[in-house]
Amino acid sequence: MKKTILQRIGGYFGCLKGNARVCIAFHPLWGIPYTFYTYYISLYLKEIGLTDTALGKLMVAGTVASFLFSFVSAPVVDRMGRKRATFVFDLLSSALPPLVYLFSKNFFFALLAVILFNSNKIMSIAYYLVMIEDSDEESRIVAFNLFNIITVAAGLLIPLGGILVNKYGLVSTERAFLLISFLMMTGMILFRNMLLKETGIGEKIRAASAGKGLSAFFKEAYKPYGDAMTFLLRNRTALLFVLINILFYVYMNLGSNYSLYFVPYFTDRLAMDAMQTSVLGSVYYGGMLFAMILINPLFGRKGLIFGVRMSGLVTLLGLIAMVVIPAGVYSLAVAATLVMSLGYGMLKSEVDGALAVYTSSEYQSGVYALANLVSSGLGIVVTALCAALYPHSPRWLYILCGALVFCIVLGACAVREPSPAKGD
Repeated sequence: MKKTILQRIGGYFGCLKGNARVCIAFHPLWGIPYTFYTYYISLYLKEIGLTDTALGKLMVAGTVASFLFSFVSAPVVDRMGRKRATFVFDLLSSALPPLVYLFSKNFFFALLAVILFNSNKIMSIAYYLVMIEDSDEESRIVAFNLFNIITVAAGLLIPLGGILVNKYGLVSTERAFLLISFLMMTGMILFRNMLLKETGIGEKIRAASAGKGLSAFFKEAYKPYGDAMTFLLRNRTALLFVLINILFYVYMNLGSNYSLYFVPYFTDRLAMDAMQTSVLGSVYYGGMLFAMILINPLFGRKGLIFGVRMSGLVTLLGLIAMVVIPAGVYSLAVAATLVMSLGYGMLKSEVDGALAVYTSSEYQSGVYALANLVSSGLGIVVTALCAALYPHSPRWLYILCGALVFCIVLGACAVREPSPAKGD
């Protein structure tokens, strides 16, 4: 068994070529600074005067911005091309927000940073497509898993951030993280763009839209969604995985390390101090990394549907634990965080991989855009509800997340295994 696992892991990098290899090779220069600055950003904003209610308003504003960016994402990506859209909107959504946070002195600076960050709804579609469109199915699954592995690997160093916070103070340390993030991300985006190539489908779609005016652009804004809906209504499995993807990304933005409530939950609900909180962060990222490296490769293409079901159940168990454990018991906090992170690490890669495989078609950009649009719309409602309930009891954060993941498990159990090439 050990030999089989090592063989699977060792063969991962070898199947990546072209854009997929470039994207994965440069991703650490995004993942490392992003993890460090975002982990402490909520506590930083609270230090400069923002309340839990204000954090909730920022999350709601972010979901509204996400909804608006999602609406135009497909036509923007199709018109600009995958490569160019990745370049422009990565600068806007990745490089600029830490610079704005660096000079943030009130709610409105933070609001601007949140709005810029959520333009990643355009960037993420362009980036995913430039990474996977010219790849086969197995390479797509590998690329997404490696992408997720790199994203979370830097979290193992979070206790180092906790040491720096204890020594130099939260505000000074976070400002250093923000400046480094801006410089590293900007450099990475520039150099990566030199090596990427436009995909075959991207060239075809961009050529078809060449010469059309702005009015045609807005008229075409609805077309990708209509095409995507037609495709999904003919493919039950693809539709179910889109719905699962929608629910997962609402959960991710509300209750994972992407949430502004994630770290405050450790302090507000579990009564952990700064150093304990940083260790819990390391446990969370470590659990995700373990799942992505050692568990997810065991599922592969053939076990994709089973992987979504099992990872959903593990995630649900971790979320229940986060709600019921008593405050101030460090060992239980570590255990609950570990189970939740294992489930999340499994679930994210399986959901991403399933969406890439079962929606593979010329309509894929519209499918991704539609999933982002609906998840953003649902996210507005769920996040607003959480923002209203969290100040009364932080437990509501993971009660709501548990409801979302429970629906994911039900959806995965309803999926039938078709041939991806034929649909069902």
